[in-house]
Amino acid sequence: MSVHRVLPVLIDGAKAERDRAGTQVRQAAQALQQAQDTLERLAQFRTDYLSRSPAHRTGAFDPQALTDYQAFLARLDQAIGMQVHQKTFREEQLAGQQQMLVQAQRRVMAFEALARRAVNAREKKLQRRAQVEADEFATRSAARQIQENTP
Repeated sequence: MSVHRVLPVLIDGAKAERDRAGTQVRQAAQALQQAQDTLERLAQFRTDYLSRSPAHRTGAFDPQALTDYQAFLARLDQAIGMQVHQKTFREEQLAGQQQMLVQAQRRVMAFEALARRAVNAREKKLQRRAQVEADEFATRSAARQIQENTP
């Protein structure tokens, strides 16, 4: 198969891969945004929950309420910690997907450069062939004129 037939297929395949990588980057960015939003909501909920602490209340002190409050706060802190890990994971995932997109774009650009070089080489070859034909025509014409002018 000639380069002129193979390169368009390779370019199309590389563009499809680049488009898939772009989709994955968008999905990873959305997942990161969701993780960030969830983390912010959890942090805000923790702040609100702290403001409702039994220690802020006036009146009777219920030890069970304080124990329940502390247990819930510990679970909330655990959830926040897990969400921080999730956000970090999503950031790393996005960075990896972005790197894959960059590589896919480079591959497309490399194949397109090869295609341009192949077209330029073909054009130069055609120009050389045309020049050779013109030179041969000129040589034959000159030879014919010499024969006609010779007695």
